[in-house]
Amino acid sequence: MILLGLVVIILIIYLIWEMLDKFYFNLGTEDFQTGIFSLLGVFFIVLVGVELLETLKMYTKEHVVHVEIVLLVALIVAARKIILIDYTKTPSDIFFGIAAIVIAIGVSYYLLKKSPRVIGSKEK
Repeated sequence: MILLGLVVIILIIYLIWEMLDKFYFNLGTEDFQTGIFSLLGVFFIVLVGVELLETLKMYTKEHVVHVEIVLLVALIVAARKIILIDYTKTPSDIFFGIAAIVIAIGVSYYLLKKSPRVIGSKEK
């Protein structure tokens, strides 16, 4: 958990440095859209790291894996892939695969939210 926290801190520092570098120091040398997409990629990686850190923290406290949080992290990762994909160079079968993954995660999350929650019940 300490190593993951350290990685998240390093990624946040890297994100801040990239923002300063792209928008302050090299404002006119790079295409604005390319700079935004690279920053979004780093931002989503930071977001996934924070979510994984939160999942590990909850697991160490309660010794229970929260499936809802794991599914949300998976949706964030899928959204990152969808946003950062190069539509001109990617074959169409990759899009169908990503769509199938997003639908599967979405249906799983929906079924998890609609299922009755039974906490602490034991059969007698």
